[in-house]
Amino acid sequence: MTMNQARRFSRIMACCLAVTGFGLLTGCATLTELMGTWHVQPSPVETPPTAPADTSAAAPPAVATERPVDQGNVSPPPEQVLPVPAAGSGIDTPRRTLPGLDRLAPAAPAVATVLRNLLITEDTTWRGEVLIEGWVRIAPQTTLTLESGTVVRFRRTAPGITAAPGLLVQGRLVVRGSTDAPVRFTPANGTPLAGEWYGIVLLASEKKNIIEHCRVEGAVMGLDASHSALTMNGASFSSCGTGVRLAESVVTFAGGEVSGCEVGMELDGSEIDLRDVRFNGNVDGLTVRRSSLYLAGARVSDCKGRGIDAFDTRLKLEGAVVERCESGIVLTECDGSVAHSLIAGNRRVGLILSRSGVKISGSEIARNDVGLRVEDGRGIAWGNSFSGNGTYDIYNAGSEDFRAMANWWGTGQSAQNLDSRLYDGNDDPVRGMVLVAPVLDSAPLPAVPNSVAK
Repeated sequence: MTMNQARRFSRIMACCLAVTGFGLLTGCATLTELMGTWHVQPSPVETPPTAPADTSAAAPPAVATERPVDQGNVSPPPEQVLPVPAAGSGIDTPRRTLPGLDRLAPAAPAVATVLRNLLITEDTTWRGEVLIEGWVRIAPQTTLTLESGTVVRFRRTAPGITAAPGLLVQGRLVVRGSTDAPVRFTPANGTPLAGEWYGIVLLASEKKNIIEHCRVEGAVMGLDASHSALTMNGASFSSCGTGVRLAESVVTFAGGEVSGCEVGMELDGSEIDLRDVRFNGNVDGLTVRRSSLYLAGARVSDCKGRGIDAFDTRLKLEGAVVERCESGIVLTECDGSVAHSLIAGNRRVGLILSRSGVKISGSEIARNDVGLRVEDGRGIAWGNSFSGNGTYDIYNAGSEDFRAMANWWGTGQSAQNLDSRLYDGNDDPVRGMVLVAPVLDSAPLPAVPNSVAK
């Protein structure tokens, strides 16, 4: 045996002794038993039984000749994989159980054009009636156009959110409805229930999508746009889990309505211009995070929760109406302004400022339980009308003074007789003061038509 061979033999024996010693400590009698504890046996793979071939699948769907649909180049996606977003992909699941998640649709009528789990790769125009089962995907560089009066129905064939049908747009969507003949996206059932289909998903679709005079009903998320650009005019979203969800998108929305949803509109990292849009009867109206919001002439009313809830957002609200909500406007770590708006009849607080440098001017804050609640002195309020609020006009919950000078507090009110309408350092020494002097002698011009100030 050479010197090198002797060294190798010594090393091998040392390793074997070390492994054997460790095996004795772990209760293994042999080296093979010890190694078996480290080796993970693969689980047997069960092969599912092969289903008999469905010869009826080869037959093409019936097409109504009186309602033609130009489908373009339509082909099934590879392996029929449905584009249902995975958990954590940025598309949120509904906050509550939606009534339509388990509601199945009746069989498709023979006269309907049925699209099942399709990939569209050429520019396509839809008109008349279209029925979708599963998901239809619009490929990148492809445009889907819907003519006025088109009705797109989504047929659910299995319960649960992952089985919800939908429309996924990675190319471009152009919806050309009219006032007299809007385009409609709706479940195949009669009365729409939230959650019967997933919704319209725009995914990295930055080609200036257009939606005009369109009705979206009964979806998990009526419109779900991520990293996309979109212009909407006269669109309405109703009976959805979330009416509109925008993430990292740029959107203009004018003259539409969002009603009867769990959340009317949800913004995250987006930029939106909202003009003359109505939010009515939602649980929460607008939820805004890390975004830029311009809202003019909009009306947010009859929310069970908050009308507008914004965090870390740059905003400008002009000529807005926020009324009859649990809390009207809640701004946290925001900057911007609220001007010429009506904040009235909210059951708890009309407007809340928390760590927000927001300017409030020319607005009417009336008939709320508490008109304005502040938690620091970063914001200011001037030229407003405070009237008819229940407990307090202004509640200072912080230790800093809040400046609310040059406002109107009602006929004959002066800075000296407002103590009962303000909660500040006079009520609790640890609170800052509400500085109101000087006060206006007369009411400013009404914030909006049909002002409720007296």
